[in-house]
Amino acid sequence: MGSITTIAPCGINCTLCHAFQDVKKKCPGCRSKIGVIRKSCLNCAISNCDKKTNYCFECMEYPCKQLKYLDKQYQLRYKMNILENLDYIRQKGEEAFIVSQNEKYTCPDCGKLRTVHYDYCIYCKQEKKK
Repeated sequence: MGSITTIAPCGINCTLCHAFQDVKKKCPGCRSKIGVIRKSCLNCAISNCDKKTNYCFECMEYPCKQLKYLDKQYQLRYKMNILENLDYIRQKGEEAFIVSQNEKYTCPDCGKLRTVHYDYCIYCKQEKKK
């Protein structure tokens, strides 16, 4: 595990991030070895954790205080549960996780991936179904 560089250690799918989808200043994802990674990812306490696990669920302190805080913020702001993401990855693997995320977040109108950070598709402006 850890071979897919677009899944962050915390369980966030980087391809669903507005920074990853930004055409002008595309972030390659927090695990990428090429490209310019956004400052928020470079300074992330989870990505820079000294435990150096591929995924947070591999850590003895899982879920740590930082991860719980991030999960709470993502649930409130974006309706994404990253602890559930991590459980899915642990149980079914990275490839199955990416497939399920693509099914969940593909815009029904234009077929492109939506970003979790907006309530509409940035490509065709279709609003997210509630």
